[in-house]
Amino acid sequence: MLKHTQVQRLMFLFAVAGLFAVTADFACLEDVCAQLRTGEFRTMDQLEQNRILTLNEALGRSGTVLSDEQRVTLAREGQLVGVAKLDRPVKHPNGRIEMPAGWLPEVPEGHPWRAKLTPSDDAFYSFVEERIFRAKLFDPSNPEHAAAAQAYLLKRNSASPEFVGWTYAEQTECRKKVVDAMGTKAPVDAAAAM
Repeated sequence: MLKHTQVQRLMFLFAVAGLFAVTADFACLEDVCAQLRTGEFRTMDQLEQNRILTLNEALGRSGTVLSDEQRVTLAREGQLVGVAKLDRPVKHPNGRIEMPAGWLPEVPEGHPWRAKLTPSDDAFYSFVEERIFRAKLFDPSNPEHAAAAQAYLLKRNSASPEFVGWTYAEQTECRKKVVDAMGTKAPVDAAAAM
């Protein structure tokens, strides 16, 4: 039977071992594309500056005047793709979104943004900021966008405004964990094979 002091020593050793494990995880943080950050936008006015343009606004910005034939097509189909000069996304009257080529990079497989997110998910706020607001796709008339904006601003202006700032441009898993997952202590060149 273990004495009280032996149990305390054993608990202490487990605690130290746990600290080493957490420290090893922190050694990987530079390889992970998520860090705590505070949102860029504080007010609805700032979000409105990043809202999607209507087709009429885009045509006006570019100085494009529609021909009679184009007006008829627009009235009939509710869209006129390829007419406005695109420097940001444009919403057509029928709801279709037209974007410049390569405007919104694809989200990699397995990334947290691929799931249906809610404000309780740590990836929600970075998704809304990166994929809706910064991408200039915010549509205040879209109920999901309006709800996301309210949740984002509530978080941003709260006593604890930090959220996990995922990005889509980098890997989402610590390379050391992937290479060493089986405890293989694989050589560095094995990481290149991934």
